[in-house]
Amino acid sequence: MRRIKILHELPNGKIVGRVNYQPKLKSTVFLDRSKRKILGKVYEVFGPVNKPYVSIVSKDDSAKRVALTRGEAFISDERRERKRFNRRK
Repeated sequence: MRRIKILHELPNGKIVGRVNYQPKLKSTVFLDRSKRKILGKVYEVFGPVNKPYVSIVSKDDSAKRVALTRGEAFISDERRERKRFNRRK
């Protein structure tokens, strides 16, 4: 899990944060390290390469308010495995 510093909310409802690395688009963003409450997904990455800004689309308003008051969120680095089905020959 990597930390995002939450900066502010945009007029269109997205949240802007700052990270120390280049995250992948559509990565899941959590409110806490235990991965219980999902904040949303990374929508876009912009700014300088060494400390980029991220735009996050939140799932609901209550999670957005909690993230803005705490000032931090977390991105999961783990890839979720897709279920693969065996084809019959």
